[in-house]
Amino acid sequence: MSGAKKAKKLWNSLKGVVIAFAIVFIIIGGLYLYSGVWPPLVVIESASMQHSDSRSYIGVIDTGDLVILKKETALSSVRTYLGSVNDGYSTYGELGDVVIYRPNGDYGTTPIIHRALCEIVYNQTGGGFDVPALASVPDSMWDVEGGGKVWYNLHTVLVLHDIGYNQVDVDINFGTIISNFGASTPEGGLITLGDNNHGNIDQTSLIKNGKYIKPIKGEWLNGKARGELPWFGIIKLFASGQSSYIPIPQNSKTNLLISLGLIIGVPILIDATSLILESKGISVGAWFRKKLGLPPKKAKPPEEPEKADEEPAPAKKASGANPQGKSKSSASNQKPKGSSGKKGKGSS
Repeated sequence: MSGAKKAKKLWNSLKGVVIAFAIVFIIIGGLYLYSGVWPPLVVIESASMQHSDSRSYIGVIDTGDLVILKKETALSSVRTYLGSVNDGYSTYGELGDVVIYRPNGDYGTTPIIHRALCEIVYNQTGGGFDVPALASVPDSMWDVEGGGKVWYNLHTVLVLHDIGYNQVDVDINFGTIISNFGASTPEGGLITLGDNNHGNIDQTSLIKNGKYIKPIKGEWLNGKARGELPWFGIIKLFASGQSSYIPIPQNSKTNLLISLGLIIGVPILIDATSLILESKGISVGAWFRKKLGLPPKKAKPPEEPEKADEEPAPAKKASGANPQGKSKSSASNQKPKGSSGKKGKGSS
């Protein structure tokens, strides 16, 4: 077999594997180019963003989902819950953007994925915080404990009414936030809240490495959540052993099994059906081409037989050929033997 034909045979045997790897590379590469961060997908490891304690929904961030990130480090590009009240901008079933951030900028901790509730700005003159978004939302949505209806230089508790899918009241205790900075000057940033955390904001309820989470700065952001692949992160939770202590909605497990069954089973079913039909003389490809109105596929010309590598053997002499290449006369043209027993002379 020639070298070219050996290479062609090897390519035919590896072609499927190469194409599969190429497809995976294109998908992951495309996600990275869109995301701008690595890895471009994160696995949800808690129920803090669910809209139910026991059930998952498509379009909502649930335990075991894979969420696609979009790199973002500018707070001005993040739409908050309060900033989206008037135009109804929403993601994942509620107003505003969902952000992924490193608590207090610590890259040694697991990132948190929660909704941006509002942005607060430190008031250098009065020592409190301003909440500019309150100026454009209905007065019925908020109150300030022990103070007037003002959105600037707040030191006490801001109460936001009917927030999120469960319509809870959210308390933002600015006194606690200021005290969490200790002797350092307070700084503004995003106030964040898990959809399923019953109104408890991160900045007064979550402690990481012995410190409360401060308002989120732009440089602490990994990005914004954009899109999801539901259920498939459960595979990672089971592989890492986290599924033993992280509650996963039962319908998410069921949906994952159904999805894997379809992904694995459908190609096998199609292949088996094709083999059965071809064994009965029915060409699946020809049937589809006919249904689509395409011309029949042209048959390939037969391949030339392979030539042996060794030297060809010398050709045998034709029967009845003389050394000079002239054929002998046939028996019918020979003269009969004479009485003397000698052969008569044949024709030249």
